[in-house]
Amino acid sequence: ESIPMKSLNCYNDYKSQVTCTWMELSEAHDLVGMVLYQRDNIIMENKDMFCKRQTENDLHEAPDMYVHWVCRNTTEYFGIAVDYNFGFRPNKVLQAELDVDLFQNVQPLPPQNLSVSLMTSGDFLLTWRTASGSQGLGDALEFEVTYKREWESWEEAASLLLSSTTHCSLSHEDLVPGSSYIARVRARPGQASGFSGQYSEWSTEVSWKTPGGGLQPRNLRCLFDGGDRLTCSWEVEKVITTSVLFSLFFRATPASEEEECSPVHEKTLPHTPYVVQSCEIPVSNSSSQSLYHVSVRAKMEEKVVETYKNIQVLPPANVSVTATDNQEYELWWIKHKLNYGFIKQRYQVKYWENNRYNKKRSYSMVHASMLLRNRSACTDCRQKHLIPGV
Repeated sequence: ESIPMKSLNCYNDYKSQVTCTWMELSEAHDLVGMVLYQRDNIIMENKDMFCKRQTENDLHEAPDMYVHWVCRNTTEYFGIAVDYNFGFRPNKVLQAELDVDLFQNVQPLPPQNLSVSLMTSGDFLLTWRTASGSQGLGDALEFEVTYKREWESWEEAASLLLSSTTHCSLSHEDLVPGSSYIARVRARPGQASGFSGQYSEWSTEVSWKTPGGGLQPRNLRCLFDGGDRLTCSWEVEKVITTSVLFSLFFRATPASEEEECSPVHEKTLPHTPYVVQSCEIPVSNSSSQSLYHVSVRAKMEEKVVETYKNIQVLPPANVSVTATDNQEYELWWIKHKLNYGFIKQRYQVKYWENNRYNKKRSYSMVHASMLLRNRSACTDCRQKHLIPGV
């Protein structure tokens, strides 16, 4: 019920005058005005009422979002058998007309009972039924099947157009191993059927999972931008990329030397253990080189280690301590000989109280370290650094 009709209130003096009040939205009134009319069951003719807009002073209220009206009319007929009908009409003609050809304005109902099954070939079979309300169209329908992986958007989905059939086979070669897929189907009148119209709503979705494909890079595909870039992408398990780096190699012609594409970009796939890696191959002359061979494989990593900068000498042997006459101590050892005598060795000496290695003491030299350069004996381990009787 409209706001004017819902707010309409009419009464009479049972003598000659009928009065009505009603309101409408100010915003609606600015677009189209409404006319209130009256009709009795005696003359049976619509008679417009004279309406006056009520001001805020009349209403004793603050301005609001509505326009308030009071309408009056005079009449001669009152009595138990007299009824009045009141109604509204817009002050402008508002209407639209259309001649509809049923067979040229068809929208079928969505297909039903969409299901998927695995065939012995490893392919997947999608089947569905025409909705019961659209069976009169018979073979006049064609179907669009779209399918995608769960995390992809429907804008990225693959699409198949089929006529006069309610099933289709999806080759396992066109599906990514170890992935979860979703499919849906919709119908429309076929172009050769004599019918025309628009697609139905989509059917309910069906899902399935493809068998795993091991550790190999998967879903390798390349797209040419029509200018100077060939972008290739592939997917690998994320955990593998912590140990193995993958790279894209390509040949512009069978006779050309293989090149490595760089840099490789990486993007994490949501809700999957895979990442998407990609690389752009520059195309210099697409007219003469239109067939590229690409390959993704593990990249060999090497690190150069300079031997003379990475020496770890074997530990000294036969370490011994000798007390001297002046109550000092000498530390002796046999050094490890290197192949080259000109290489000098440095020594680090640590000493500590027995059975208290790496434990801090209140005096500073108990766990002190001392560096001795090119000496085979320690002669400055003074008694003041040691605790008598320990």
